[in-house]
Amino acid sequence: MAYNLQSYFEMRFKGTKVAPMKKNAFITFSRQTGCNGTGIAIDLVKALKAEGHTWTFMNKEVLEAAANKLRVDPSRIKYVFENRKKTHVDEVLSALSSKYYKSDKKVRKTISEVIRHYAAQGNIIIIGRAGVATTSDLQGGLHIRFTAPYEWRLSALKKRSEFKDEDVAAFIKKHDAKKRMLIEDFCGKDLHEIQFDLMMNCAAFTRQQIVAMIIEAMKWKNMI
Repeated sequence: MAYNLQSYFEMRFKGTKVAPMKKNAFITFSRQTGCNGTGIAIDLVKALKAEGHTWTFMNKEVLEAAANKLRVDPSRIKYVFENRKKTHVDEVLSALSSKYYKSDKKVRKTISEVIRHYAAQGNIIIIGRAGVATTSDLQGGLHIRFTAPYEWRLSALKKRSEFKDEDVAAFIKKHDAKKRMLIEDFCGKDLHEIQFDLMMNCAAFTRQQIVAMIIEAMKWKNMI
């Protein structure tokens, strides 16, 4: 299951200590559109639990945690993950119209801090959100990128009920560009220059095989 942020913050603000996890053992997922990173994370967490290891994952929860830290509604900082930056005019108008104004630089810095915080806590899979860019200098991480041929990804999305009324081809084109630009923005380099520990073709292996290979990689890196 995904990281229960509400419970975490309730415990933290009440002064209750959060149970410690293995420090600096974390994974980041980067994926092309149509490669189901969340589905892989769910199966990976279940497989790890079966071997006696407690792990969790987070995706959109990064946005919620960053907004909580900034004390703003998540909708006010969502633009970062839509790969948009505030213009100078936006900055001025926001500063004048809201006492909760946060600069673009502050928002992005906070998102990075949140991701690094959870990576340092350990035993967590960070799905997307340019996690590899933010944590590349931390020890103990496993950075994985999932890819697949375009036709495979097109077919995979068409099989999912939530995409039955979608223009899937247009969706892939739009979101491939957004994912690429987000990770390049946070990394400050082209995607092909970013170093991943594993590159996995989702079309070449079953979900079960992918999970098994990740667990073996984790063992080789003494993460579990």
